[in-house]
Amino acid sequence: MIALKTLLLAVASVVALVACATPQSLSPHTTLEQARAKLGNPTASHSLAGGGTRLQYSNQPFDQSVWNADFDAQGRLARVEQMMSDAAFARVQSGKDSRSDVLREFGQPAETFVYKLRNESAWMYRYLTHGGFKAAMFIYFDPAGVVKRTETGLDPWSIQDGGRSD
Repeated sequence: MIALKTLLLAVASVVALVACATPQSLSPHTTLEQARAKLGNPTASHSLAGGGTRLQYSNQPFDQSVWNADFDAQGRLARVEQMMSDAAFARVQSGKDSRSDVLREFGQPAETFVYKLRNESAWMYRYLTHGGFKAAMFIYFDPAGVVKRTETGLDPWSIQDGGRSD
């Protein structure tokens, strides 16, 4: 019985330690291999200009975070950024950015919508605003997959609780 309790405690400790590992916890100049060993497999990996690599760790749709860890051509950590923010969304360029650009920056959306009468589609990303309100960023695309516009609104998944984070 004591051995079983010890085993369960050890497993719980490992799970807790792994759960605490986020790209934000990486130290400068961490290698790509060290990051993968510490954080596990990313939800996506993207090639960057100049030979770098982006490891993307998304918790969409059930959480409001997407972390990008960018590594230079030598495989060293160059920057880490939380993408679910007003500042990151402000960089989306209507008339220029494509679905693949948005995917590379923000990962898979929490939800997608098709508006046949408007001849457009939208991707929704869930995030928390500076005031702690549960918001959603909607990125609209034309039929060619180019961004038409962006709109921020209340996260429709949280309307029952008034949009406040706990």
